[in-house]
Amino acid sequence: MNKRVIIFWTIIIGLAGLRVSLSLHQYISDIGSCLKHTVYGYGTIVKDPSFSESGQVLVVKAQNISLDQLSSSIDDTAKVETCSGNILIRMKTKLYPRFHYADQIYFSGNLSAPFNFKSNTGRAFDYKGYLAKEDIFYEIKSAQVISDANENANVAGVSQWITSVLYKIKRSFVNNLNQTLGEPHSALAAGLVVGEKSALGKDLLNDFRTVGLIHIVVLSGFNITIVADALRRLLARLPRLWGIVIGGIGMILFGVLVGGGATVVRSCFMASIALGANIIRRDYHVARALLFAGCLMLIQNPLILLHDPSFQLSFLATLGLILLATPLEKVFYFVPEKFGMRGIFAATFATQIFVSPFILYMMGQISIIGVVANILVLPFIPLTMLAVFLTGALGLISSVVSQICAWGAHLLLTYELFIVESFARVPYASLTFPQFSGWWVVGFYVVFFVIKFKLYKLLTKFTLSSSFSSETTGTI
Repeated sequence: MNKRVIIFWTIIIGLAGLRVSLSLHQYISDIGSCLKHTVYGYGTIVKDPSFSESGQVLVVKAQNISLDQLSSSIDDTAKVETCSGNILIRMKTKLYPRFHYADQIYFSGNLSAPFNFKSNTGRAFDYKGYLAKEDIFYEIKSAQVISDANENANVAGVSQWITSVLYKIKRSFVNNLNQTLGEPHSALAAGLVVGEKSALGKDLLNDFRTVGLIHIVVLSGFNITIVADALRRLLARLPRLWGIVIGGIGMILFGVLVGGGATVVRSCFMASIALGANIIRRDYHVARALLFAGCLMLIQNPLILLHDPSFQLSFLATLGLILLATPLEKVFYFVPEKFGMRGIFAATFATQIFVSPFILYMMGQISIIGVVANILVLPFIPLTMLAVFLTGALGLISSVVSQICAWGAHLLLTYELFIVESFARVPYASLTFPQFSGWWVVGFYVVFFVIKFKLYKLLTKFTLSSSFSSETTGTI
């Protein structure tokens, strides 16, 4: 390997490792006597709120917090006991009125530190770490929130303005889906295209988990790949450089629009690396791209390594595809290639094999019929996403034209919901396992890579022997 390449990877991996080690001793700002007391404050909503049947969740950058109601105004100069300002607070409030990104709000409620809890299977969920990866160390579980009408949506900076515009487009898009498709079809449609899964409700979300299809409504790498491929086809007629640049910008804007979760960021990073390789006319090595994207994400936010299940599962699933999909396609030689069926078989089995040990350790539940459900549903997802996109986008222009596209989208969504709901009712559709040591998971991956390495060496030796025999025969 080239010396400069070795130096490059040593620096990148070293920086990622250093950032992770330093993050283990992260400093948490002290907010004094305000903790576990009713506080009053003023702040800005810095993330697109999520909505559910029980209310809405806001992430607020609190500019001013105190124990005195009068001091919640940013113009108040009264000398009262205040807390540290410029901290992020996760707060849950009632469903209406609805708030949006960049809204300026007044809030009040009992300020508390998050605590870890156990799932139904007895596994501890590191909720504190999950919030800490986004620099959130405090929450208000039942907040009273009112909007500051004078300063509403006061967006500062170009990036914040672009983000605000993209979120408005997403809200209009989702509203069009709600009007034309109705529930629960519109909820599934919004989950497929823009990652809005909250409207599905707990029961339907549990059904998706039971049948192993939750990844299609949380905007996984599969969905991002479909979007990237659609962009590539759409821009194929443009001059090469223009098509690559516009495609890259389009992927970044789409990542911002859907919230920029770890899975989305990882997929967009890898798509950007592929576009960059195309610009400089270099081969795209997907394994190196995955490693590079993972290291960059850890350098930017090292806490995701230990505290973000989305990043962990996305990385493992992609690695499973890289290592197992191609060999499994040869195993499934009897499956027809039409409509990409053989590739779907191989990809589904590859990801299931590779991520199942980690899912079992983390959640304690695994879908038995997930492979079958994925095979029945995934071939229709690209067409469904196209129909949903046209339905929502054309609704911004004409409701009549949007309704025409909605017929096709509704039919496809009905089929997918039918598969999910039917399979979820199958006895023992998923199995629950008791808690076990994480060393079993480590052991699985160690054994897997040892076997993979041994097989690679044997295959290489066999190939070289065959090549030598052919050359010798030819010489004779």
